[in-house]
Amino acid sequence: MAHQNTFAPIHIKENTLLEDTLTIQPKAHLTIAYIQKGKGISTYDEHKVPFKKGKLFIIPFDTKYVFESKDALILTIECPQSFITQIRTEADRIETCDNINKLTYITHNYHTKAGCVFHSEEDGIFAEQLLSNILREHKQHTQDYLIIRQCISILLNLIARNLIQHDYEQINENRKAQDIMKMITYIQKHISNKQMLTLEVLAKEFTLSKNYLGEYFKKQTGVSLQDYILDYKLKLVETRLKYSTTRLKEIAFELGFNDESHLSKLFKKYKQMTPSQYRALHQKL
Repeated sequence: MAHQNTFAPIHIKENTLLEDTLTIQPKAHLTIAYIQKGKGISTYDEHKVPFKKGKLFIIPFDTKYVFESKDALILTIECPQSFITQIRTEADRIETCDNINKLTYITHNYHTKAGCVFHSEEDGIFAEQLLSNILREHKQHTQDYLIIRQCISILLNLIARNLIQHDYEQINENRKAQDIMKMITYIQKHISNKQMLTLEVLAKEFTLSKNYLGEYFKKQTGVSLQDYILDYKLKLVETRLKYSTTRLKEIAFELGFNDESHLSKLFKKYKQMTPSQYRALHQKL
């Protein structure tokens, strides 16, 4: 059973799967699932991804994951926004690496969704040590969560560093999977620049014909290129609305929407509420 602490509202739990399934659909701002032992299959958005010891998943808000295994032990850590804000405040104060501000990049990155974070064996070992320390401190029921906060802060920096440094390295033997991950990483990196995301530029960047590019992307991901770009932009809009006071006009300009009205119409179409309603709802939570 997950223990709770009023001083730091995180939820940590070890989940044992013996011929069993674990369903995670987080309401927390950031949820980490780490495979401590065993192997199995994880499913999200109709994608099936095998997992084994050492895999680390960052599960996006309200995304449903199902882990199925005969022998797995999975550590889950749920960090609500108040906890993340606390980490950011401390990181700013002691001037740590600015990777801690790349949580949106981490959360929606293709690699973290598939559990493929660490391309360096040494960093994978370091992450395992950090997670072991988090679990040990949690089990001691201490009211001083400074060590846990620092471990999670270091872990997030470690994840961001691996993603940034190794997004263009091969992470499995499937060439097509590798190529689509490169494409998604490129899109995320240039999401605020319309010119860098045109079919002409993308086709040149990935040495595909302009006519084939869209077909290739949809075949590999199950969604169209334009739908993916729009969905990712709207996820970023959600993050800005929830956790900042940035005006909608500035958000629209930053993410390349035609204007504030255009963004409002699209947001309402896909989220069934206006941006102002969404902000008012979530900033109260």
